[in-house]
Amino acid sequence: MVFGVAGVPTNYKGKFAGVFPWLKDMGLNGFEIQCTYGFKISEDRQEIIKKMQNEGFYFSMHAPYYINLGSLNNAVVGRSKSNMKEGIELAKSLGINRIIFHPGGGHDNTEEGRIRAINQLVDAVNEFTSEIDMGDVRLYPEIGGKTASLGSLDEIIEICKRCKFCYPCIDIAHLHAREIGSITTKEVLKEKLTKIKNAIPEKFKYIHFHAYTINYGDKGEIKHLKHGENMPDGSAGMPNLDDFVAVLKEMNIEPWVVSEALDTQELSAKYMRDLYVKS
Repeated sequence: MVFGVAGVPTNYKGKFAGVFPWLKDMGLNGFEIQCTYGFKISEDRQEIIKKMQNEGFYFSMHAPYYINLGSLNNAVVGRSKSNMKEGIELAKSLGINRIIFHPGGGHDNTEEGRIRAINQLVDAVNEFTSEIDMGDVRLYPEIGGKTASLGSLDEIIEICKRCKFCYPCIDIAHLHAREIGSITTKEVLKEKLTKIKNAIPEKFKYIHFHAYTINYGDKGEIKHLKHGENMPDGSAGMPNLDDFVAVLKEMNIEPWVVSEALDTQELSAKYMRDLYVKS
């Protein structure tokens, strides 16, 4: 059972080493390292990460946002493949086995264009993973938040089917936003997760979740909401986290859940963790 946060929460004030006992006091044991500007972690932080793994913390890494394996620009894809190789080597050195990445964009947003981009991504992933020792590292393509971005539910399933080392990162807020408010009930969410389980059962048990509420419009994601924050029209933020936790329990999913709630990720993660334990 892993419930954790994406990056150092803004509500934490102190040195990097101190964030982990701070999170542990809340019952949290997960941390997603945000490699926003590249797969670079100082030696001091690397030592802290290794130490905290021995003390029961679980780490994943989020790849830089500029990585775009679905681009139709060969130079961009080439750089992205090199960047991912660097990330895999770093993850192996730290004992981390989950790297989350965005499938990307820059394609012609038509059915034909999206197919070409997914084929490009699959070929690129299969190429660079065949060139190196992957160790225990798994790659997690993430649901994209905007309607035009790669990473629909069907596209994530297809990538995971066709790439040996790819596993699903289901960002339930992104899924809700890109489908213009689709996750309205517990049953809808359960149906979507069951679809993944039926399509890639051998990979489903290693599923990775991002969970929080989100503001969206007709093009998908607008912004992440704070924990407990309402939509601009006054309606409750969705998707419903109580329903999410209930589905985890009903489907016997061993959770690895990372909160990306705006400036309140530790509050949201604690809320879900406490609900999971009590239910």
